[in-house]
Amino acid sequence: MALTLKTTAISVAFGTASFFMADEERTVRVDIGKELLARVEGPPLKSKRDFAARLAHRKDEFVRIATLKYNGGLYKAEVNVLVVRITEEDLS
Repeated sequence: MALTLKTTAISVAFGTASFFMADEERTVRVDIGKELLARVEGPPLKSKRDFAARLAHRKDEFVRIATLKYNGGLYKAEVNVLVVRITEEDLS
């Protein structure tokens, strides 16, 4: 099943930056921890806007990783969405 971006919106809350994708009728939230984003290239991050900008800058990479993980069954069901978490191992 093919994942597509559901929206360009990025959410930053509770130590995580997220964006949303969709697989037909299912919503898939892609989470990247703020600590991981802070370690990825670039200047130190200080605000939610900084974290959102860093995620947006590397969004194509995160979409590719999320799609591979989702297709491999590496997601978790939470309330009304499926969640794919991007980890440091995914970036190596």
